[in-house]
Formats: sequence, C-alpha cells, structure tokens
Amino acid sequence: MKMPSAVRRLPALAALGGAVLLVPAGVSAQVCIGSPNSPGQYSITGDANITSGANDFGIGVEANFPGPLGARVGVSVDDFDEDDRQTRFEGRVSYDLLGGSGSGVSVCPVTGADFTRDTREGLSTNLLRIPLGLSVGGRANVGDGISLVPSARAGVAHRRLSGDLLDTTETENSFFAIAGGTLALDDVHFRAEVGIDSADDDPFYRLQIGYRR
Repeated sequence: MKMPSAVRRLPALAALGGAVLLVPAGVSAQVCIGSPNSPGQYSITGDANITSGANDFGIGVEANFPGPLGARVGVSVDDFDEDDRQTRFEGRVSYDLLGGSGSGVSVCPVTGADFTRDTREGLSTNLLRIPLGLSVGGRANVGDGISLVPSARAGVAHRRLSGDLLDTTETENSFFAIAGGTLALDDVHFRAEVGIDSADDDPFYRLQIGYRR
C-alpha cells in the first residue's frame, strides 16, 4: 500500500518542532500552543488557513485564563463565490501541565473540535474533526519588548463525514503534526504554522495576526 506523502513528512516535521524548541526560555504562559498571552490575557486574531483544496479567512479569540487553562474559539469562511460556500467553526482547550513554573517551557494536552460545512450547488457536506494531541512550546525574550514563541504538537484526530451525497456517515482516524512560531511585539503578534495530516497528501498552513488585551 502506498504511504501518503504527508505521513512520509512526519519525521522531518517532528525534527523541525524539536529544533525550534532549543531556544533560551523566558516567562512561560500558554506557549505550548504558540500563544504569547500572559495569564489573564486574551487576543483577538485574524486568521488565514491555506490548503490545497480551499483557503479560508476568519477571526478568533484566544484566552489564557489565570491558572493552567487556555482556550480558543473561531469562525472562518472560504473564498468561493456566492453559490459555493465553506464555513468552519473551531474550538480548542489546552492545559499547561507545568503550571507556569517559570522555566519558560510549557507542555499541554490539547483537544477541541472543528466543524466544517461545505455547500456547493445546493448540496452540503459536513466534516466534524476532533483532535487530541500533546503540544510543547517555549518562549525567548529578545529585548525591546519582543519575544519569540516556537511550538510543536502532534496527536490523533477522529473525523466524521456526512452530507447530502453520502448514504451513511463515514468515520476515519488520522495522525497529525504541527509546528510554528510566533513573533510577539508589545500588544501585537504574528504567527505562522505548517502542519500535516495522514488523511491528506498535502500540508496545510496557517497565518495569524493578533491583538492582545
């Protein structure tokens, strides 16, 4: 059986994730998921998700609650025309196992759900994806209020596909890996991520700009 090209890239992406974590650490927050938010802080984000099939653009809110818990919610739409529309809702929670120990490193189990509804020519397809993974990140303060937040995570995802063209709900489990980095400047941050999923042949990318409060 031919192995998907995304799976063949897993070792390289894991090595990339490990390499970017070898950075001098500063103060730890929810850096496990690449968030520069301090405890009690939240960000409003603009997001661009780029895949081989479609690109979508949206907004989100990421919060680092006092204590070890972090969360994100977001919604995005694709760049199809008026007759074809893809809408995606996402939610995510993470829990810092090190509890902001001050080491500059954060390790978090991460889970959540993505729901995507794809409508073309009046026919709809629904995809529910539930990931469960482990994420590791670090923070390096480089001076003048600027910090770098590299992170990497990997895990499994359960997918359920249903719609007007399917007689039954199709289910599938896949493996995923994501690595990225955040550049944080005072109240604004920029983030880029690249990821792979064994259910897809091509990688996916996310670009984000956020404003922290």
